[in-house]
Amino acid sequence: MDTLVFQKILIAMFFGFAIGLQREMKILYEHKKNDFGGARTFSMIGLLGYVSAWINVHVPFFLLISTLVLGIFLVTVYIVNSTPDENGITTEISALVTFCAAAMLVYEKETLAVFVAIVLLFILNSKDQIKKYAKVIEKKDLSAAIIFAMMTFVVLPILPDKTIDPWGYLNLHNIWLMVILVAGISFFGYIAVRAIGTTRGIGLTGFFGGLASSTAVTLSLGRQGKNSPTLSKNLSIGISLACSIMLVRVYFEMLIINPDLANQILIPVIVATIGGYIFIGFLIFTAKKETIVSETTFKNPFKLSEALMLGFIFGMVIVLIKFANNTFGDSGIYVVSFIAGSADVDAVVLSMASFAKTGIPSITVLNAIVLAIVSNSITKFAIVAFLGNRTITLYVGGFLLISLSTFIATYYSVVIA
Repeated sequence: MDTLVFQKILIAMFFGFAIGLQREMKILYEHKKNDFGGARTFSMIGLLGYVSAWINVHVPFFLLISTLVLGIFLVTVYIVNSTPDENGITTEISALVTFCAAAMLVYEKETLAVFVAIVLLFILNSKDQIKKYAKVIEKKDLSAAIIFAMMTFVVLPILPDKTIDPWGYLNLHNIWLMVILVAGISFFGYIAVRAIGTTRGIGLTGFFGGLASSTAVTLSLGRQGKNSPTLSKNLSIGISLACSIMLVRVYFEMLIINPDLANQILIPVIVATIGGYIFIGFLIFTAKKETIVSETTFKNPFKLSEALMLGFIFGMVIVLIKFANNTFGDSGIYVVSFIAGSADVDAVVLSMASFAKTGIPSITVLNAIVLAIVSNSITKFAIVAFLGNRTITLYVGGFLLISLSTFIATYYSVVIA
């Protein structure tokens, strides 16, 4: 007999053993009553799955019959073992998945079978973390995730991928794609902050909060500097980390919309990010570790009203930039990008990245994006200077100066020169 068969049998029994061992450890550490199966039982279920599939090659419907028999057995076990306090079917479903994964090995699906087993182990072992997240993630957040799925897989495909106005400015498909991209990044940061909690640490809030909204982080932490001057250096770290995300975020947005354009700005982004993080590192090593004394409020980016507002902003920026280009040329684009960037750098970045495909010179597009980045950074510095104290203004100003100067110098040397 082919030795490969024995290897696959061992694989089936091994991941059955691993899954069963996880179920045994769960019972041990949670001090629950014995379940129907552990490492040995699941090893045999893996063996049964492989043997059933192997026999099925020679005896039609044998695998189907084995699956039905196992299913009946698992239902019986569930009925016998279930109590008002313990009535989950996780172990029974895990046994069925183990059986099916083992059967895949016969049909040359080794990679898929191992993948399924590993994912199952991950899910089983994530129970405590899932419970933890369930306590902090509210029903409205789940609704937002559903809205994201609707926006991506239902609304986007039905929107016409062509301009709808007489001047050829507005493409609803492209605008909605921008909304999904920006809201998706923001939603990741929003959920991350909800999961870790904004009082867990200024650094974590600044980093993940920057994905959700660096402006919200700047407003909140800058305002706290007035009431808690002793936390100034720590608050500056949080604000600087939130602002540091902007360049990385800009690069990935460009990478999705226009990879060729993104590659031209990659080196300036890397150099500026490293320069900024060196300064942040200095602040971290010279500051006492503190926690945020109040919550930072972030809006859910997948509220329908927020998504529609984002789409409206993108549409307005697109119209203004195209009108300015047709009327005033490159100088018009630069003025609109600088003004619009002070409020929303994402709108300028995504709009200009898409325009690069329509004939606008790439250097004009990149210059407009750089102006938007500079303008947005000036806005954040103004917020800190107005709301924060002198110390925060000094540290955040130092970070922005280092980050922007290295970015612009590298951009000039690599892209323009």
